[in-house]
Parts: sequence; structure tokens; C-alpha cells
Amino acid sequence: MASPRVFISSTCYDLKHIRESLKYFVSNLGYEPVLSDDGDVFYNPLKHTHESCIDEVSNCQMFVLIIGGRYGGNFVNSSESITNEEYRIAFKNNIPIFTIVDSSVLADHHLYQSNAKNNEIDRDKVNYPASDNIKIFEFLNEVRKHSVNNAINPFSNFLDIETYLRKQWAGMLFDFLAKSKNETQSSLTNNLLSDLALASKKTEELLKFVYTKLDEANAESIINTISETVNAEKFVELVLKITKGDKLEDSNIERLMSTSLDTTWYQYLINSAGFYTTEEYDHEGNNEFVVLWYPGNGHGQSIMKMVDGQFVSDCHQDYEAAFESLKALNEKKRKEILEKLVD
Repeated sequence: MASPRVFISSTCYDLKHIRESLKYFVSNLGYEPVLSDDGDVFYNPLKHTHESCIDEVSNCQMFVLIIGGRYGGNFVNSSESITNEEYRIAFKNNIPIFTIVDSSVLADHHLYQSNAKNNEIDRDKVNYPASDNIKIFEFLNEVRKHSVNNAINPFSNFLDIETYLRKQWAGMLFDFLAKSKNETQSSLTNNLLSDLALASKKTEELLKFVYTKLDEANAESIINTISETVNAEKFVELVLKITKGDKLEDSNIERLMSTSLDTTWYQYLINSAGFYTTEEYDHEGNNEFVVLWYPGNGHGQSIMKMVDGQFVSDCHQDYEAAFESLKALNEKKRKEILEKLVD
């Protein structure tokens, strides 16, 4: 019977006892632990041993990342550690990552972050009691700044690690069982929605026919207005989906109405409701891209990623189409719709 393979990534020597304990814990759950220092990795004679470790990550179903106070050796032909590279491959392959960090290292990281903008000190020369290299803190920032798969949990001893992983893996099993249970219900719901869509289309065509008979001269204009109104209301629904149903905090109806519509949907939200963009880079510091954010509750929430001026999301087209319908409405109708976004 196949069992999940769990790649355990960390520096070896300072965390040797933790790795050994974790190996037996994973085995006792019926899973297969994979440790580079335990002969679990196939070291291809045609490749460097570091590359073999990286290759093995992709063959696993879960990834446990343990960050201690030692940065470790650099990956071959790189300035980054081997652990960093293993983590990046796991993230790239959408493997569930469970990051566990020594609590004393997290305390050092807090000190490092607290002085990030203090130009009066040389952070490179600060002594961090539990950490041998500030690159550890940069690595932690890389993990926590991802929009997904970025949970971090502190540990003081192995019991903390065991307790955390038991809860997380139990949660994964519960999620899997719940989704399996809902598959049949989802199938029935999809069929129902398909039937409703067909009924809605029939109703729409019937109403168009009635309008043309009752008011032939104005029928086309009336039908177009109704269609634009329905589509424009979808723009409001999409924005409220971003805010999880909360009204826009940094706006009011006067601002929404006075802001020019002669722009893109996202620029309109930036100008009228405090949305903003940031420039980001990939892990290697190359390939610049832009992320659109919603600032609600004081915490930026990532909405969409834009590369070379194009959003990497199919739903961008939904926003675009709905916004075009909003533009087409007269001022009175537009105000009625936009009022749903503010208190």
C-alpha cells in the first residue's frame, strides 16, 4: 500500500536529534520519512549530491521545514543554502509545507525586523544569540510573505513539533474526507445551476419578445439598459467578494461618483477606494511583477498578480466586463449600484 512520503528539510548537525525524533514520529504514523543524511535520497552519480536532494523533493507529498540557528552550507554554485533551495522546489511544486522555527530564532528575527529601518546601526554587525547568519531572517521573510502555504509555527522542544504536526495532518485528513463527501453534492449542485441558467436564458428571451410587442420603438433601449444594469451589479458583487462582504472603508458614495471612470477597473478602485499596487520580484530577485492589494482592516490582502501589464487570473475579464457595463449606465443608475459598496 502506498504511503505519503515526507521530506524533512533542515541543517543536519545542529538539528540532528530533532531530525532523528521526527524520523521515528513520521514512521510510526505509517508515512515514509525522507532524510538526505539517512540514505533516503538517490544520489545520481551523474549529478552533484545537492541536485539529487532537490530532485527527491518533487517525489514527496509533504515537506517539513525546520529552521534553527544555523544557516548551513551553500547550494552548489549558489549563494543560498541547500535548505533554501529544497524549500523553493517544494513551494514551486505546490507541496504542502509545514514550517517549524526555533522560538529563540524567531525572537532574534523580531529584533532584526524591529531595526529594519534603523539607519543608526549596522544590522550586519549586531550579535544575534541564537542565529549565526542574518540570511536566516531573510529566509524567514521569504516564507512568511508568500500568499499561500506560508504558516510558521515556533518550537522549543520536539514535543512542540510532534503536537503541531499531529494537529495539522489530522486537519488535512478531515479536509480530504469533507471534500470527498461533498463531491456528490457538488455534482448535483452543478447540474441544478446548469438547469437554472437554461431557465434564466429562456426567461430572458421571453421578456425580450414581450417588450418588442408592447413597446416596439423603445424595446431595444430598455432591454440594453436592463442588461447593462445586471452586469454592472456584478461589479459590486465582485468587489464585495474581495472584501468578504465588508463595505469599502476608505471611500464614500461622493468619492465613488466623482472618480473618473475613464480608466481600467483596478485603477478606478485605486483612485476611489484606497486599493494599491506593489512591485514584487521572484525568488532570484528577477522577473519583476505587480500585485494589486485591498487595504481593508489595515492589512493588505493580495487580489491579483500582474506580469508585463497582464493579470495572471481569468477573473480579471469578469471585472473588466462588469466595469464596462457600469460605465454605460446613466449617473442616477450608477449611483444606485455603487451605494451598495459603502455605508
